Amino acid sequence: MMRKKSVNHSVDAAATECSLNLAAGRSLLAAGEKSTLCLKIGVTGFETESEMKRPRLNVALVIDRSGSMAGSNIEQAKHAASHAVNLLREDDIVSVVIYDDEVEVLVPATKVSNKRDILSKIDSIGIGGCTALYAGTEKGGREVKKFFEKGYVNRVVLLSDGLANVGPSTPEELEKLGRKLGGKGICVTTLGLGEGYDEDLMQRLARASDGNHFFVTSERKLVEVFDEEFKTATKVVASEVACEVTCAEGVRPIRVLNRDAKIRGQKVSFSWNQIYSGHERYVLLEVEVPAGKDGEKLSVAEAKLTYANMVTRRAETVTKTIEVAYSASERAVKASENEDVMKDYAEQKVAEAREEAIQLRDRGDIVGAQARLESSQMFACYSPVLAKEIADEAEAVENEGVWNTARKMMRARANKSRTQQKGDSVR
Repeated sequence: MMRKKSVNHSVDAAATECSLNLAAGRSLLAAGEKSTLCLKIGVTGFETESEMKRPRLNVALVIDRSGSMAGSNIEQAKHAASHAVNLLREDDIVSVVIYDDEVEVLVPATKVSNKRDILSKIDSIGIGGCTALYAGTEKGGREVKKFFEKGYVNRVVLLSDGLANVGPSTPEELEKLGRKLGGKGICVTTLGLGEGYDEDLMQRLARASDGNHFFVTSERKLVEVFDEEFKTATKVVASEVACEVTCAEGVRPIRVLNRDAKIRGQKVSFSWNQIYSGHERYVLLEVEVPAGKDGEKLSVAEAKLTYANMVTRRAETVTKTIEVAYSASERAVKASENEDVMKDYAEQKVAEAREEAIQLRDRGDIVGAQARLESSQMFACYSPVLAKEIADEAEAVENEGVWNTARKMMRARANKSRTQQKGDSVR
């Protein structure tokens, strides 16, 4: 059981404590009128370099062996899975689940003490029939549960190149499974290989469980994606991360832009399954702020963060407050803009545009999809890379030959923005 410790941060966090950042899109508001303000609630994991301090992993590798995986796909998948096993320590837990129209537990959950035997079984994987993706993921989750402990990083890594066509197969059904596993502390990372997989299904499964999603353009990229995923998993420094934001009297929470959250009166609550070393995850909250007089100050909100520290094995609590002031100077209000917050805000608005453009394109509204993407260019002023991506995506909308690939890239990019996924989501 983790020991409880309360920390009130007014300075930088200590070496083994996550930091909480509560910032506003601007520090000055126009006097005499109501305002809509963007608040950023960010959590950054503390730095840890010691391999000895990393949390133990409990990972299920769930590998599609359906007919479409025949040839180089399955060979590269086996090579990547073997590489992942070689990254594990003897005190880590691994299981291997393979599926086609049926599911087989090739390696039941076990400590990685006999790598030769595990690698031999991975090498024996052959090709089967259809794709029972739901059942494979569910079985992977059950293997993780056998050794589930809060001190472990508990994760399912799912690889597929196709569509779910046996058993539950809709994005809604897989999202429900992801939410169920995520609620029990098990993240599902999904790797969609090539242009035939269902990106809606894979992205929603990952996001609902607080896992990562990758669009792997070529089987030759699988090893580097597995490598990135497993090295990222070893950098988890906090789990069971929950945050509650209490808005001050007169301040009304409107909506959270990039994460599922509960708004009840003046309180807004949300959570993450994990935080990585040196990596920030954040939520953007829009609030309505009442009118005030020139020179007045207003306490806007207090954020309370709780999490399980994976290194010290303690339960930690961090609180932070934020205030703004009112000004009659339009120039001063504009100059008080927080560029970092607004850059994140712009990225989330572009992610919204991508998701809405996909929906419009799916309904056959090419003009509407292009217009929606082009309208988001106003937010790309913070990033030349983002501006180029939006322009390319708007052009791809009307090109049937490249739309399938572009759609997958847009889904992966939007998901990366929404979840602050580490690394490149498209390989």
